[in-house]
Order: sequence, then C-alpha cells, then structure tokens
Amino acid sequence: MLHSVLLPTDLRSDSANVIEFAKGLPHIGVRRVVLAHAIDASGMEGPVIVAAVDHARAALLELAPELEAAGLRVEVRVPAGDDPTHELIALAAESHVSGVVCGTEGRGRVSRLVAGSVSEALFRHSKVPAFLVRFDVLRDCEDATALSRRFCERLIMATDFSASASRALHVILELPEGSVQEVVLLHVIDPRLTGEKRRAEEEGAEYHLRGFAAMLEARGTRAITVICCGDPSDCVLSELAKHEGTGVVIGTRGRGALGGAILGSVAATITEHAPCPVLVVS
Repeated sequence: MLHSVLLPTDLRSDSANVIEFAKGLPHIGVRRVVLAHAIDASGMEGPVIVAAVDHARAALLELAPELEAAGLRVEVRVPAGDDPTHELIALAAESHVSGVVCGTEGRGRVSRLVAGSVSEALFRHSKVPAFLVRFDVLRDCEDATALSRRFCERLIMATDFSASASRALHVILELPEGSVQEVVLLHVIDPRLTGEKRRAEEEGAEYHLRGFAAMLEARGTRAITVICCGDPSDCVLSELAKHEGTGVVIGTRGRGALGGAILGSVAATITEHAPCPVLVVS
C-alpha cells in the first residue's frame, strides 16, 4: 500500500498546485509524506550551502501545515550534494517510502523533477511506484485535491501479465477497501501478430484477465476486461476516455507490446496526455 510517499518540490510557482493535489492522498491510503527539496551544492562553499538549506527548509515548513491539516504526517527534508538526483534517491531509500509523488510539465516535455535522472533513477534504485500528474492538469482543474482523492474510483490498468504488471495489480488490491469502484483491465495485442499466434495470444489474455477480474471482484470491485490490438498508448487513452477514468495504473518493466524501459515511450506518452493522475509501477 502507498502508506508513505516522497514529495519532492522545486519550490517554484507550481508547488502550491502540487500541495493541493497531495492533500487528497489520505483517500488512497497515504499517511506520511516526506516533503523534500534537493540543493545542488556543486561549487558552493559551506556558508552558502547552509544558507540555501535554511531557506529551503523554511519554505517547506510553510507548506507543511496544509498537508498536516489534511491528515498527513509530514517530514521536511533538505538534502544537499553535488548531485541532487543522488540525494533524492538516497532520501527515498533511507526514508523507507512506498511511493513518490511528482508533477510533470506539459505535453511533450517532462519536467526536470520527473524526467530522466530523477524519476528514472528513483525507479531503478528505490523500486517504488510513482504517482504522476501534469502541472497543466492541476492548473486547469477546479479542485486539484479531488484529482488524487478520486483517483481510485475508475481505474484503467494496462497489463502484459509480466511481473511488473502483476505488481501493479497488487498495488490496486492494496488500496483502501471500498475506494476502487471499477477497474478496466486492458491487454494490448501486438498488431504484427496474425493467424494462430494471434488466436493463442487472445486466448491466453482472456484467461489471465479473468483471473485478475476475479481477484478484484472478490473485493467488491467491478472489473471490465478489454483486449485490443494497436498502439498501446492509443488504446489506453481511448479506454480512459470511453470509461471516463479517474486514474491509470501501468507497469513499466514488462514484455511485449507494453514492455519498455523506466518511463519508456508508453508510460511517458500516457502521462503526457492523460487528463488524470498516472500511477507507474516498476
């Protein structure tokens, strides 16, 4: 369960929107937030580093009461070093968080906080899920808190039945009881498959999806199974629109059509275009 998360912020203009989003996290089981800002101390002298850390800590302490009022236990941390990415990786590990919450920049470009070094390294080394939401979605919505509070209601879960996808399913199963109303279980078939290979893939997918659906329904969650053929990102976004999904859950260390590297093309495309939060499970 996502009982504790790392919430890194660059303390810029969108910080307030991310805090509003994070205020809804208790509804998906989060109880503890490690609110952090990493200082790039390369080339700085000791007194300058101390001043930067003190300034960042003061800014974070101003944000903390809003999260505490939402029912979250907040820890403020300001790591400093020559590599802020490494500092956040170390902080995620030593803080024993079960997830990381990040805002992303607009479509076509992922923010510095999420792209490449930080998020990919966090996945590779801390092995925790990432809860991602675009800054423009936060800015445009009337209630950013509702985005995280309602995340569980109608989920789209893309699966290729890999270990990563199985972990994604278990993350859903561990969400607070009664919070997940409906899950669309989606398997995308490689369009290059034809004939007997395609029939075998479809039969295998139907079998596995029925098993996944049974686990969800045993918890009182409605499960819808969908098998489609085409581009994985397009299929996920299409089902998201069709079912008016409130969230997407996807694994990223898979095989086949949904396989790929950390924050690979499928997960990145979905994150960049989904009008809702995306939970990426490695």
